[in-house]
Amino acid sequence: MEHYSQIAKELTEKGIEIDENSNFILSECNTYATYLIGRKDDEIFRLKTEDITHIESFAHDVIAYTKQGSYRINERLKTLTNLLDPQIFIRISNSVIVSVNHIQSIKPALTQKFIVTMSNGAKVDVTRTYYYIFKEFIGI
Repeated sequence: MEHYSQIAKELTEKGIEIDENSNFILSECNTYATYLIGRKDDEIFRLKTEDITHIESFAHDVIAYTKQGSYRINERLKTLTNLLDPQIFIRISNSVIVSVNHIQSIKPALTQKFIVTMSNGAKVDVTRTYYYIFKEFIGI
């Protein structure tokens, strides 16, 4: 809504009528979350997405990892895939999203898999389903 008046002015100048009861919605593209809300014990933290190394899903829990620790977040991985910048975050399995900015090393494993070591020391697997997507994304 912060850009609403500017956008409304530009659309009106181009002859486009703005109707509050319209069935169409104008939304901004390429805007991604810069923060996620995480919980640790009884505290709530505002996590910068640039600090997140990876995010894992365990049953009903979704955990975001940083160099400082792990935080439980409420969003599902599918939602996070749309919230996070796809130039930085990539899904590498059904239960893991990683930040390419925090990849320390990539080790090939047997049968079309990779083991990725993150900057916080965590090791996560790229599964066969995501093998070629990851390989192309990284450029290897």
